[in-house]
This record gives sequence, structure tokens and C-alpha cells, in this order.
Amino acid sequence: MPSFDAGDVLESLDWDFTKAGVKAKGVIPEPSDHAIGQFLDGLKALYTEAKGMDLNLPGDATPEQMMEALNQVTGKKFENFMAETARLFAELCSGNPSQEQLLALPLRVRVKFYGWLQAEVVRPEAEAGAGNVVAMSPRSAAAG
Repeated sequence: MPSFDAGDVLESLDWDFTKAGVKAKGVIPEPSDHAIGQFLDGLKALYTEAKGMDLNLPGDATPEQMMEALNQVTGKKFENFMAETARLFAELCSGNPSQEQLLALPLRVRVKFYGWLQAEVVRPEAEAGAGNVVAMSPRSAAAG
């Protein structure tokens, strides 16, 4: 009989920053729809702020595109932007990892983590099921 086991669909969101010089690792609790919505609203506000800095960003900029565009920003503006970005990601992760742990990462590692997290949580790809259920198309009205 076909069955659904959530454990077969989702892998836990384990993270380990130790190889990047930050003595921290853990598991991100699965974010709620509310947390994801708040995160997306926060990113939208951050992108709006970045556009105000005359950065050339598409509306759906990836973390990598955002970081590349930020090469034009320096000093305190850059630090503030990085802190706000880390705060948003830490909130999405329910503080595991924390904003401080994220900011302790080297920038290249942090950007890769952000991209991984967005791919896993915000834009997850459906995987093919492991079951043996046959997908059937509905009969068309013409088939009678």
C-alpha cells in the first residue's frame, strides 16, 4: 500500500562551520510559512535599500549576485548591510546558527551558506518519489 513518510522526503538542515574556523554546528529547525514570509519581506526591503545605493540588481537577485554587487559598497554601509543580511538569515534559522556565528564566517563561506539555505528552504525542488505509485492522467471529457 502506498504511504507517505516525511522522513523520506526531507533531510535535516544540518550545518557545520568548524572547517571555516567557527566552532559551531547544529541543525536548523524547519522554518514555518510565517518565518519564510518574514524572511522574504526582509530580503525585499534589503534589496530596496541596496537599489538606493545605486547597485545594479535584478528583483530576484541570488545571494551571489547581491554579494558581487556589494563590491561597490564600502566601509560602514557594507558592514551594516552584512549585519542586516545575517540577522535575516539567523531569524529564518530560529537563531541556529545565530547572527554572530554567521558574521564570524568568512564572506565566501557565508554567501555559499546563504545560497544553500535559500535553495533548501525558500526554493526547494521536489524530488521524485521512491514509491511505486503510477501517475494517471484524468480522463478527458471527449473520452466519454
